[in-house]
Amino acid sequence: MEADTMLFEDNITFLILKVMITCAGTFGMMGSTTKFRSVKEKPISIMIFASYIIYVIISSYAIIYFFSYQHLLRVFILTISCPAILLLHNVSDEPFPRLVFIRATHILISLYIAGTITLINTALHGTELSDILMRLIVYLIVILLDFHFIRCIYLDFITEIKKGWGILSLIPCSLILLAVAIAFYPEHYSRRPSSVVMIYLLGIVIVILYAAIGAFLSMQYHRQEIEQNRKILELQVQNIQRAAADMEKLAKQTKIIRHDTRHILSTIASLAESGDTQAILDFTSIAGQNPDIPESTHYCTDALLDTTLYSYFKSAEGSGILLQTSIAIPDILPVDSAGLAICFANALGNAIECCEKLPREKRTIIFKCIAKPKLMLEIKNPQPDRITFDKNGLPHLPEGGMETHIRSIVAFCKEYDAFYSFTVENGWFKVMVTI
Repeated sequence: MEADTMLFEDNITFLILKVMITCAGTFGMMGSTTKFRSVKEKPISIMIFASYIIYVIISSYAIIYFFSYQHLLRVFILTISCPAILLLHNVSDEPFPRLVFIRATHILISLYIAGTITLINTALHGTELSDILMRLIVYLIVILLDFHFIRCIYLDFITEIKKGWGILSLIPCSLILLAVAIAFYPEHYSRRPSSVVMIYLLGIVIVILYAAIGAFLSMQYHRQEIEQNRKILELQVQNIQRAAADMEKLAKQTKIIRHDTRHILSTIASLAESGDTQAILDFTSIAGQNPDIPESTHYCTDALLDTTLYSYFKSAEGSGILLQTSIAIPDILPVDSAGLAICFANALGNAIECCEKLPREKRTIIFKCIAKPKLMLEIKNPQPDRITFDKNGLPHLPEGGMETHIRSIVAFCKEYDAFYSFTVENGWFKVMVTI
């Protein structure tokens, strides 16, 4: 105990306060990149967090009182860090391996923050109070930076990587154990200048290693993005091909019926010339039993767009969705018709999928397309799920159909430098694209 009092104040209150600030700072960094569960579970989460704080205070006090502050630093991973990871796992929606990687990374960062502050405070012959104040300021700055910059990157980038987190999580965990071993065994690093050098050399290695991990994750992200886009395009091409086949089938049926109709009219004309009125009546009675000529609706002159709209409108009608349409598409399109057809398909596909989650009486799609002064598409549908938006105006979406549709629309707009917006007004989700 005497050795420890040479390094630290003998006031347990200050030591516990230092532990709590470090713990709160680390937890704040962890929380800045955590996707928490539903607000309904908030009271339970608060109770769990409060229990954790009480546990940290009691366990830290007991270790310092019966052993030393040095012992607490040696076992903090088991007594403080691991319970924090388990706590966040209990209140978050993230897969456990990914959560371990991100949280262990924050613990590693916190080790270097706390260690550097201790060294600076010792070099300046500061007090425990100055140490505590420095920790408060530094952790507050880091947490604010995390919330402002890292959180967006995490939500938009890291969460897209689905595999490999189990292996990656071993890296920060191993680095933490190595850093702790160098820093606190056999004694505190502040007494061993060589250990300080080794710790910061390890820090350089850590930075290089994380740069390599970042490059690897970036490659994985772009690879997955390319694969997702390929699957989206394949699915959309298949849908359009099916729609085209349906239209071709309808055209053949119409051609056959028109051919039969010409024969019918020719026969009626012959009977009329012979003056056989009764034969005409009998013939028309029989002919009237044939199926009616199907109505062929056309929305524009472009065959691909026309087929796409026809197919998705038929799909909407088949799902019991009320359609309100106002369509004016120019003969000369400002962009490639295939790209525009895919954009239309994704917007309508998303609206149909959302409506299918609702009772039939609430299923409605409002589809508007105007040609002047610019080609503008607007689609509105009742939104069954609560949607939040990021700082770029893009919705945070669950994985699945809606996410795929929105990603495809955004990709189309970026390719053709088109304006897009996603909004929710009075329970209606609205997609707007202007080209």
